[in-house]
This record gives sequence, structure tokens and C-alpha cells, in this order.
Amino acid sequence: MSFLNVFYADVKRISIAHERTVDSTHKCEFPNGRGQHGLVYCIQGEGEYRFSTGEKCEMREGEVMLLFPNAAYSISTKSAFAHYTVNFEIHEDSSDFSFFKKNYYLLASQNSEQYRQTLKKLVTLWATKTSGFDMKAKSYVYELLSLLHTDIYTKEYGKGYYARLNPAKEFIERDFGENMSLESLARLCNMSVTNFRREWTKIYKESPLQYRDRVRIAYAKEYLLCGDYNVCETAEKCGFDDVSYFVRFFKKHTGISPGAFKMAFL
Repeated sequence: MSFLNVFYADVKRISIAHERTVDSTHKCEFPNGRGQHGLVYCIQGEGEYRFSTGEKCEMREGEVMLLFPNAAYSISTKSAFAHYTVNFEIHEDSSDFSFFKKNYYLLASQNSEQYRQTLKKLVTLWATKTSGFDMKAKSYVYELLSLLHTDIYTKEYGKGYYARLNPAKEFIERDFGENMSLESLARLCNMSVTNFRREWTKIYKESPLQYRDRVRIAYAKEYLLCGDYNVCETAEKCGFDDVSYFVRFFKKHTGISPGAFKMAFL
């Protein structure tokens, strides 16, 4: 299993997303293993994870940890250790985290604030359980996995082509509603179209324009579900001048029309 395939996980179910504080009174132990994947973000304080394998690691404010289902451990702390946690299951045939050969992966990320904000929104959503919350919650988990993919790829493999492709990736994610071509994206990265397409597909397992379409769909869903935009307004915000084409585009990628999607979750 290559690292590049690890994060193409299909999230099956989220069991919990919450904010928790571990201290001398409130313990945290998984002596028989977690049974699920877990993503943890340290809000404040420090916590020492003590694994049944004998491994130990300290987690500090702003750090992120990915925990695997077989991880058996306890947490000890000298002061209050406040953290966000989301526990989730993935479809077994969609990914294989055995690439890491560990119980956990601890990361000090430059994107720490983005993790915090995304997890905060996820935890708030989970507590309120508003209409369509389960689909929204999965979208946040996918966002977090995407961040992890970026951070861990950079750490494990160095910047290399990932850094060279980043101008195009940032442009797509920021200006997904704008007209763009492979030629214009390749120019942003100072690469030939052939080299740009090859290296992008190697890393992201889809073409640049397929990635742009996936970003468009993610934002379209968010606009429709927030209740502030109708189908026509959503189409415009996502860069579609032709509403009919947007409807066909949305249905092609989701199997349902934007109107039906909006009605189903509001």
C-alpha cells in the first residue's frame, strides 16, 4: 500500500465528535484498543499517551494526532488536557492505514488553526444535530483527512512536486468558480502541461479539473444546506452561468438534483 492511496478513505460512520478534558478526575483509557479511527486536536495543556506496546508520546497545544483502531493506550496528564476528538469508521476496502506501522501519527502542523476551526464546527454540529448533520459531519471529516494528506505527504516525502503543485491547488480551492484550463494551472506552477497533469494525477489520483469539480460540488452542497441560497444563486456562486447545466452537473456527481438535495436535508 502506497502512502498516496492511504487517505482515499470512504468514511462509513462517525460515532462521536466532542470536546473533552482529561485531568486527575476524568481519565481516558482504551485498554483493549479503540476499535475505530480517531483524530485528536490538543486545544490546551499536555497529555502523554502511553500505548500497550510500550510507546509513549506527548501531545501539546496545537498538535494533531491520528489514532488507529488497534491502538490500546491510556492518557496521563499533570494538568488539564483539553482536546477535540472525532471517532470514525471507514469502509475496509477503501484504504489501508497499515502504511504507518504504528498505533498513531502525531503532527505539529502549520495548518493547526484550520484543524481547530474545522473540528470546532464539527463538534458544534454534532452537539446540535441540525437537519442533514450526518452528511455535513462527514464533509468535515473529509476536510480533515485532506489536511492530513497534505501535511503528512509534505513531512514524509519533502516538498518536491507537492510544493510545485500547491499554487494550482490553492487557486482551485480559492477560485473554483473561475474559468480555468490545464494550461493556465500548469503556468501557475511553472510546469509543462504534460508534466503538471502527470504529477498532479500521481499525487491526487484524479485530474486537476476533476479535483476542481469535486471542490465545486462540496461548496454547492454547503450553499444549498446553509439555507441562504436557492439553486440559481448556488449555481452562480459556483461559477455556472447556465442553471440547467449546473443542475445536470450536480446530478451527474451526486445522483440527485440540487433541488431534491436541498429538500431532503432542510
